[in-house]
Amino acid sequence: MKKLFISATVVASLLPAFALAESASLTVSGTIIPTACTPSFAGGSVVDLGKISAADLNADVQTELGLKNITLSMNCNGRVPVAVRVHDNQASTQLDGITIDGRAEKMYIYGMGAASGVKIGGYGLRHGTPTVDALAMSLMYQQGGGIGGPSWLEPSSTLVAKNASDGGYIHYSWGRSVAEGPSNGIIHTLPMTLVPVVRAASALPTGSDITLDGSATFELVYL
Repeated sequence: MKKLFISATVVASLLPAFALAESASLTVSGTIIPTACTPSFAGGSVVDLGKISAADLNADVQTELGLKNITLSMNCNGRVPVAVRVHDNQASTQLDGITIDGRAEKMYIYGMGAASGVKIGGYGLRHGTPTVDALAMSLMYQQGGGIGGPSWLEPSSTLVAKNASDGGYIHYSWGRSVAEGPSNGIIHTLPMTLVPVVRAASALPTGSDITLDGSATFELVYL
């Protein structure tokens, strides 16, 4: 299904009561783009970590489970630059205090569900090398309210950050260089490694199975 994005800006002026002019202006602007892209995950969008024995978990410190490689692909019907931003659908279950790739900031840790009111752990998304039409590119990001504001920057972390609940969007894109910015292409890929972590076993509920339940939405943004 083709996606149609129209942005509109409404501008008006509020005049003081004694002003003589009795008019107001309205400006509507937007862009209809002819190109559409379809995002998908190679191998499907479900990452199954399988059955994990509680006996294999560390009793007093976090346990890093087996890594899983995933690749986000974006196939477009024309040459365009794109970006993505990530929303954590289980942000309320993100566990404070766990560390992934040396980072403990909430922006890098995704929630992985809860059992009997106890948060299970979390996961990180370690980024690889993105490609555009099979050519390796440099990852870059912008942080702020929306595209087009600050310059593109090179990430300092190995992990893909998620968007803040207050609208602090983080857009990721890719190109030949940060200075040049995002590159046009038909097929864009962003490989990642999912790094799951479970809290100390002594803090988990016992007596029944515990279901790991992480969920994130990757939003495609046209540049």
